[in-house]
Amino acid sequence: MLRRLLFLTLATAALPGARQADPAPQGWYVIADDAGAVLGHAATTTLGLLDGRETIERRELRLADGERPSTTLTDTTTTRVDSTGRPLLIVTESRDGRTIRRLETRIAATSATVTRQSESGRHVTRIALPPGTRFDNGEALMRGWTGDAPLGFLNLNPADALVERVTIERAPTQRPGTLTVLRKRFEGSELRGIMRLDLDASGRIVAAIQPMFGVAVTTRPADRDTALRPHPPYRLLRNVMAKSPVRIGPAAAQGHIRYRFGFIDGIAFAPPATEEQRVSADATGITLDICTSCGPGLPSDPAALADARRATAWLQHDHPRVMALARPVIRRQLSQAHTMEELAVRARTVMHRIDFTGHRSAADALASGAGDCTEDAVVLAALGRAAGIPTRVASGLVYSRERYHGVSNVFMPHSWTLAYVDGAWRSFDMSLDGFDATHIALTIGDGDARSITAAGQLASLLDWQSLAEVRTRASP
Repeated sequence: MLRRLLFLTLATAALPGARQADPAPQGWYVIADDAGAVLGHAATTTLGLLDGRETIERRELRLADGERPSTTLTDTTTTRVDSTGRPLLIVTESRDGRTIRRLETRIAATSATVTRQSESGRHVTRIALPPGTRFDNGEALMRGWTGDAPLGFLNLNPADALVERVTIERAPTQRPGTLTVLRKRFEGSELRGIMRLDLDASGRIVAAIQPMFGVAVTTRPADRDTALRPHPPYRLLRNVMAKSPVRIGPAAAQGHIRYRFGFIDGIAFAPPATEEQRVSADATGITLDICTSCGPGLPSDPAALADARRATAWLQHDHPRVMALARPVIRRQLSQAHTMEELAVRARTVMHRIDFTGHRSAADALASGAGDCTEDAVVLAALGRAAGIPTRVASGLVYSRERYHGVSNVFMPHSWTLAYVDGAWRSFDMSLDGFDATHIALTIGDGDARSITAAGQLASLLDWQSLAEVRTRASP
């Protein structure tokens, strides 16, 4: 989950300072964390055409986890616009290891068609474009903007195949010499992404700062030599963690834990309430109570359950590869909870290789036989839907007691599966062989990139205040 959480987040961010109106410029950028360690670089080139222009943005990250060899992840986005500056075609090609994926977005007057090509095949999504939909993440609106009044607009997000609501507002904390703003992305009323931008006096972006759990990553302009300077692979896993306020023992993890959080810079959001997670909010923060039956559960009305059974671009439960794996378990006609458990056993026989690169759908993950917690969660969710069981994918944080890549007693990003079984929503964690009270859900989705990256960004907003085991007093 960790590499894709970073890579997918950066891939959706506009590069600072790209002068797309100039004839064929080229800009270079360095991507580094808040301690100055370099992750990679980016470059932007614009070519003039007879009827418009074409902009090419390329990002390259060099990452490593544990003892595994370093991996170079690249993302190239080509945007073609007409003579008025309106996009006509956006093509993104992503490479992680040996895998190549292509995302093509064709934009018409009132709609966009997004075609995703991967190992498992081709998936097409058509999106209606409401009047006024933007394609530049608000960059033109910030030119000459003073920050006195917030900006709000709709923007096409091709990577997630949707039109999202975006706001831009002055940040509570300002960096010297710039206007620092917060760009927020919403799904309905729910916060799904946040980025800090430093603007110069003209309103151009001079730095884009992406907060993540445990680290912040900044993309800023540089010269070519600086951008291409060799650097060691970035040890992402060690940085995208946070020490737990207390050591959590096995007994406490299997019981009831109460967490108290404030919000950094007052940027509040509401975590989901699940069967295991109760959320209580007040003026100063939120309290999460987590145990096997602490929460009210996700919606279970007929419409919600029907939506949790449908095939999606990430949960292709009707794909032959998914159906073939699920069919032997379905034939046994077990209880729904037992079915989910047996599906997890079946999935482990295929998902036998750990791979932190990329972001794979259920069908793609089964084709490769590799992944991490996110692939495990997506595969199990798709298998559940193949069996007619409503499922979702939860993303957030989990506690690790064991020493992991040199670090122990930490919380780290994680994903797992939720299934509506035997009349209630219940968590199934195929990666960790079970749910406990250290699973903190921050988003619920369908294994899509948007909900995964949102969890990491939202985690960066939490101000940890307390963590305590809740014990029930024994009867006299």
